[in-house]
Amino acid sequence: AVPKAPKPEELRFKTRDDGYVFIHPSSVNFQVRHYESPYLVYHEKVKTSKVYIRDCSMVSVYPLLLFGGGNLRIDLEAGNFVISLDDGWIRFIAASHEVAELVRELRLELDQLLADKIENPNMDLCNCPRGSRIIDTIVKLISTQ
Repeated sequence: AVPKAPKPEELRFKTRDDGYVFIHPSSVNFQVRHYESPYLVYHEKVKTSKVYIRDCSMVSVYPLLLFGGGNLRIDLEAGNFVISLDDGWIRFIAASHEVAELVRELRLELDQLLADKIENPNMDLCNCPRGSRIIDTIVKLISTQ
């Protein structure tokens, strides 16, 4: 048997606050029946007969870990290193402890770089050595995922 893609109105995603939500029929993504990643970011939620999301985009794991809200934690569970966001709501098993630590360090460096930029708006992130290294690393990581 070949698995059948769900109909657009059957495709649903789970949120922390609202449980299952659906892509709004007016969304450009309504007809999309398969996403490479199970994670979406969205701008707006509306409730009519169901809770819908609009203005949504698929997001893969590394951008979610690097740019997602909340603190990033690493825990050892049943022999696996688990990276979690948002108090464990979003969880990933890392390939190794080293990978988990590298992701955490990159996230901390990015957070500090953004804090420095807020403190000094004239700072050119691409021309300062630290900023360009961090940005280049993130671009390479995301583009090879």
